[in-house]
Amino acid sequence: MKNKILVAILAALTLTACGKANTEKKAEEKPETKQEEVKKEDAKEVKEDDKKQEAKKDDKTEAVDASKAGAKMLPDFKATDQDGKEFSKEDIGKNDATVINLWFTGCSACVEEMAELNDLATKIKGQDKVNFISMCTDKNYDDSTKQAYERIVKDKKPTYQALGVENEGDMKTFLENIFVYPTTIVVDKNGNVIGDPVEGALTNPDQQAKLQKNIEKAIESSKMAK
Repeated sequence: MKNKILVAILAALTLTACGKANTEKKAEEKPETKQEEVKKEDAKEVKEDDKKQEAKKDDKTEAVDASKAGAKMLPDFKATDQDGKEFSKEDIGKNDATVINLWFTGCSACVEEMAELNDLATKIKGQDKVNFISMCTDKNYDDSTKQAYERIVKDKKPTYQALGVENEGDMKTFLENIFVYPTTIVVDKNGNVIGDPVEGALTNPDQQAKLQKNIEKAIESSKMAK
């Protein structure tokens, strides 16, 4: 009988000890669980902050005040059009937005799209204080490129000013950063390059839609600068 009582007492003590150990173990685990929850909350907050930062970046991208956004600037340049008329950066300031189609005489894609650029240029120039020009970057390289330029403009008969730009000084540096031809940029009245360059031919609607967005941003930038 005594043995049975002793066994019962020992069993009760064992259960109590196990219960206490489990309670202590759970108590030890709780802080870790809370810590993990805190980490999750912190991670969530970081992600939210990242989203806010990305949104701010997007806002900066959409900003049209190019002078404050530090937009790339079209440098001073000298050029003449197909009729021998001089054109410079001062002429850029006469419009709120100027579309500049960059090409060179050895670029077949540049020459091929010219047939369609006349209609597009007419449409673009129909907007208030918006101009469309092109710049041949190698017309003045040597006699052969000058002759090629003259032959191309005679054949394609651009209705817009097809400038032959002097590729020297700051303008040379600027053009060295153009890696795809044709490339079309849009500048505001102060010569700030607005939006991303439209790389490739302008003959498809998606390219023209990108170009129009840049035109609208350039107009807004010019108005904000007044």
